Amino acid sequence: MFTFPLDPQALFHERSRQFAGWGIPWPVIRRMQARIRDCWDEAPGGWAYEWISEAREAERQKRFILAALLYGAARFPCITSPLRIQALQAQMTCFERGMHGLSLQVERRQVALTGPCALTMPVHLYSPRTGGEPPLVLLSGGVDTGKVELHRLACLLAQMGRFRVAAIDMPGTAESGLPLTADAHLTYQGLLNALAPNGRKAVVGVSFGGHWAAKLALLESVDAAVNLGGPTVVFESGSAFMRSLPNGMPGIIANTLGLPGMPEDAAMANFMRPFSLQAQGLLERQICAPMLVINGEHDQYIPQQDSMVLARYARNKIWLMRGMTHCAAEGLVRILPAIVAWLRVQLLGNTVGARLALSLAEWMLPGQLALPGLGASG
Repeated sequence: MFTFPLDPQALFHERSRQFAGWGIPWPVIRRMQARIRDCWDEAPGGWAYEWISEAREAERQKRFILAALLYGAARFPCITSPLRIQALQAQMTCFERGMHGLSLQVERRQVALTGPCALTMPVHLYSPRTGGEPPLVLLSGGVDTGKVELHRLACLLAQMGRFRVAAIDMPGTAESGLPLTADAHLTYQGLLNALAPNGRKAVVGVSFGGHWAAKLALLESVDAAVNLGGPTVVFESGSAFMRSLPNGMPGIIANTLGLPGMPEDAAMANFMRPFSLQAQGLLERQICAPMLVINGEHDQYIPQQDSMVLARYARNKIWLMRGMTHCAAEGLVRILPAIVAWLRVQLLGNTVGARLALSLAEWMLPGQLALPGLGASG
């Protein structure tokens, strides 16, 4: 079993807001925090054991979407043990049982990819109950957040934005069935081509998923991209960056890469350097699809430079939220409407109504840092 040092109380301190954002009630989170004593023990008091117990109770009450989210917490932050494998399987079963009672059309589909990435990937498709073929938004989490945990965000994009949303697992996580590699953008391109061969399309990437949003925008594989807290060039800083990551993140990433155990710092840095968009020459390109880049001023994982480096493209917007941490999690309630409004302008047209909606949503945003050369904001 691939394990690494991970303090459950530190994990709760950092990630409780994230779990609540998924849709897990705060009283449940606090109850789990009181019961869990170890991240890897598979007996009572262990992370997966206690979350699974809570999920099974929700399942008995036929609260299947909640049960699916609780099983997602059970397999968090990565699938490294038999109980976490069981949690993933139970999560998908519960999601399938719960999705039929939703106001949206939700479908769990196996999408076959061709070309360099010849495989089949499970995708959760959300569609507003309207006619026509709305633009597609491909939604991806990062190294520890899968497609079910993004359920509420997918619903928001489909309901408020009137988009067709495809929620996926980032390669190396959950049901993806393949390790994370620096060319994983080919998987995203394959999914975009399969799901929206002709229509307009965008990608929304959360955390490490934002890395792929940035790359797809630089490759002009999409009409628009939202990069929420994604890394771009920090991988070039080597061992110093990997040592700076808190709460077991190096181990989480190593597991996502498909490694059998935690390598030495220097070796881990070598694994990560190929992911740099600068090293790949992409930041030398003159054109980039419109990109909305959002992060917190005090992101504990990703330095500000990884957002600011994308300001060189005229059509990009950079929002660094004052006083906030990774993915600007503290302000997402006010930020998400602006993301939807920005995407509607990019995908559905720069109409007067769409511009007004975006202006209003931007006016309601939290305060932002002033970026060099771009003037004050917020």
